[in-house]
Amino acid sequence: MISRRASTRLITRRRVILGLTSAALTGLGSAKAIAADPPGNNIIAPPGLGGDDEPKTLLTIAGDDGSATTIIPEIAKNYLRFRGASGVTLTDADPPWTTQVNGTMLNGQKVAILIRASSSTDGMSLLAAGMADIGLSLREARPNELPGFMNLTPAEAEHDVRAIALNAMQLIVNKATKVNRLTFDEARGIFAGKITDWSAVGGKKGPIHRYGRAIDYRSSNLLGASMGNETILPGLRVVSSYSAMRDSVAGDAQAIGYIPVNFIYHEHMSWAGQVEAVRFHLDNRLTAMPNEYGLATNDYPLVFPILLYRIPNRDNSEIESFFAQAESVQSHVIQMFAGLTPVTPRLLVPRFESDLPRPYGDITRNALRISTTVRFDPGSVRVTSRTKRSLDDLGSFLRRLDISPQRLRHLAFAEETGNADKNKEISDSLAAVFLRELRARNVRVGETTGMGAILPLAASTNPLGQWLNRRVETWATP
Repeated sequence: MISRRASTRLITRRRVILGLTSAALTGLGSAKAIAADPPGNNIIAPPGLGGDDEPKTLLTIAGDDGSATTIIPEIAKNYLRFRGASGVTLTDADPPWTTQVNGTMLNGQKVAILIRASSSTDGMSLLAAGMADIGLSLREARPNELPGFMNLTPAEAEHDVRAIALNAMQLIVNKATKVNRLTFDEARGIFAGKITDWSAVGGKKGPIHRYGRAIDYRSSNLLGASMGNETILPGLRVVSSYSAMRDSVAGDAQAIGYIPVNFIYHEHMSWAGQVEAVRFHLDNRLTAMPNEYGLATNDYPLVFPILLYRIPNRDNSEIESFFAQAESVQSHVIQMFAGLTPVTPRLLVPRFESDLPRPYGDITRNALRISTTVRFDPGSVRVTSRTKRSLDDLGSFLRRLDISPQRLRHLAFAEETGNADKNKEISDSLAAVFLRELRARNVRVGETTGMGAILPLAASTNPLGQWLNRRVETWATP
């Protein structure tokens, strides 16, 4: 394991790669192994590493490939400029890294940030092994995945994980399937291999061809959280990239796949060809879309945060500075141009797809929604680290907004239990916890109302659907 203090001792790219090589050979992390010399186990650096005049490595970042190839290099470039570097450029890096961001400081010192585009799991492994300073993930860390992290209080954990943007997956099908709407449970059933013919979901009779990326089964919320396993199921047609996913679905009349929103934005995709976007519905009502409103509120089922992780108590001032840069206005602009949605709370004009239950419509008509939605785990009113982050963000925003409490309405919703009285009891309990937590943050709360389960966002037949429905929305009314 490499231990270093970036503020006093910078490392060279040679040392980083040698460390990664050594870790791979001993089973640490998931970096690609490089063969050792047979006698003596001496590690030989790969050719082309250069000499001692190589750039000093300020930071190493590893994880999710979608983010590591789009917004992270741009944030890293801005970070070097913020540090006073000139001549900032982006180049390919020597394996196992994929991208190197270079610059020259005022004193002539060449510096670099190394980025590895792989997966959330790989990023966590390298971070835990000390081979990366920052882990880039699309999911919360699993228990015991990062040393010491799960023992932290929510307040302590906040220092070591930052949500910097929101992305989402869009399901796509070939138009020949005659399917453009699915329930979330139907989508889960298809990718779990339980629904195998299009006629079972109202489509043209024929076998369903499922396309996916192997990397997503290990790291993304789309398949990990919604299917509840991390294995590549028999029959999955694995593609190497989202471009290949789109092209494969377009060329296969029985196909279903998925692409991230930022890919749609980057590729300027139109739906004029054979690829069609799938909408989620519940009963006769279309639910949230993967647009800015659905992402910012987390109402769309397949939203995932882009998270930066660090190891607690690892002394590296560069990490904290990079975290700050990732949350800056400059980075928000980068994210928006990449088709992502910033995490920071803001007021949103609601986008409703159909008639609303009257109690809900009466309250929200002509109102603005505050994007931060506070959610609770299934069957629990415990304030988890994720719930705490939402409460902190909302409390801070409401203090800045500084409007009269009479103009604030907080609406608490429950999952559907099959019993209206039970639903109301659950939503009232969530409202009470929410009220207590906001008051503890010195917020003038306003009116809090338990709404039962009158507006579900997904069926409450699985943990993700229950989590989506167990929520508190905040509205600013006229």
